[in-house]
Amino acid sequence: MVVLGLVLGSFLNVVITRLPMKVERDERHLSLQQLNIEPPDVTPLNLAWPPSFCPNCRAPIRWRHNIPLLSWFILRGRCASCDSPISIRYPLVEATSALLLFVLFISYGPSLEFCFKAFFCLSLIAVAYIDWETGWLPDVATIPLIGAGLLYSVFAMTTSVALGPSDAIIGAVAGYGLFWLLNFAYRSLTGRNGLGFGDFKLVAALGAWLGWVLLPLNLLIAALLAFAFGMYMVVVGTYQRDIGIRFAPFLSVVGIGLLLTRDLDLLPMYLGG
Repeated sequence: MVVLGLVLGSFLNVVITRLPMKVERDERHLSLQQLNIEPPDVTPLNLAWPPSFCPNCRAPIRWRHNIPLLSWFILRGRCASCDSPISIRYPLVEATSALLLFVLFISYGPSLEFCFKAFFCLSLIAVAYIDWETGWLPDVATIPLIGAGLLYSVFAMTTSVALGPSDAIIGAVAGYGLFWLLNFAYRSLTGRNGLGFGDFKLVAALGAWLGWVLLPLNLLIAALLAFAFGMYMVVVGTYQRDIGIRFAPFLSVVGIGLLLTRDLDLLPMYLGG
C-alpha cells in the first residue's frame, strides 16, 4: 500500500503541475476561437503527454530518475541534465500520499470506505498545492469533490458514520452560501473580491464530505491556522498584500484531519457524544 501511495503521489505531482496549465491553455484557445482567431499550434499537453521533462532545460526525465521519492534523494534535489533545483514539493506529496494511504488501509482495509476516503485525501492534497503555487482552484479539481462527497453520504448511511445525504446537502449549500455572502460583503465594502470563487466550491465540497455539523469546526481551525501563518509572514517580512493568504491549503489539511478523526471518537464533546 505504501508503494501504491508513492505511485499515486507521483501522479498527483503531474496533476498539480499540468492541470492548471492545461485548463489555462484550453480556456485561451476557446477565447480565441470565439473571436474567430486561429489558435497557434502548440505541443499537446495533458496528464499523460508529453512524458515527464525538466521544466528548466526541457530534457526528458529518464525512468531511473523518475522513481517516486527515491530519485529525488539520489539526485540530491537536482535535475540530472542541467543541475537546476527540483522542488521539495515532489517528495513531500509522494511521502504524504503514501502515509495517508497506509493509515487508511490499516483502518479500513480493502473496502469501499477506503476508496472513498483515499479519493478525498488525495484530491485535497492536489487542491492544496495547486492553490498554494498558483492561487487558483480550477473547477475540474473542486466540482468532482462535491459530487463524490454527496455520493459518499449515500454510502455512509449503511455504515456507522453519522452522515446522511441531508447532512451532506445542507453542508454543501451552507458552505458555498456562507463564502458567497462573505465575499459579497467584502466586495461591497472594498470594491474587490476577498475570496476566490474556487474557495466557494472547495468549502461546498468539504461540507458535502463532513456534513454541516463539522464544517464550522473545519472553517474555524483553518481560519486560525491561516491567521497565525499570516502573522508569521508579516513578522519575517514575506507577506505580500497583493497575494494575501491562500486559504485552500489550510482548509484541505484540516478537512483531512477531521475526516480521519471523525470515526475515532476524538470529537465527542463537539459532536454531542
